[in-house]
Amino acid sequence: MQKLAHYWQSLPAESPLRVKYAPPPKPETQAWMALLAVGAGVAFMVSGAVLLGLLVGVAGLIAGAAMHAGVQRYEGLHADWSAQRICLACTDRF
Repeated sequence: MQKLAHYWQSLPAESPLRVKYAPPPKPETQAWMALLAVGAGVAFMVSGAVLLGLLVGVAGLIAGAAMHAGVQRYEGLHADWSAQRICLACTDRF
């Protein structure tokens, strides 16, 4: 028995098992876009376009919340992957 993360790191780069036992992929996050949208929404509201500002600001908040949820989901999956062990005889995961 060995921790899956250690086993995966010890595999050679050309091994097909590196794909099979790889950690979950990191989510694409672009927090700067969400912050920019919220900032633009505030700027629109200050300049007088309140409805447009609210729409842009709320869209930025929703995008930020979706990115945060994706990161939380990734952290859970990665924690599960890190806790797994692999049997070196039969290659089952536990």
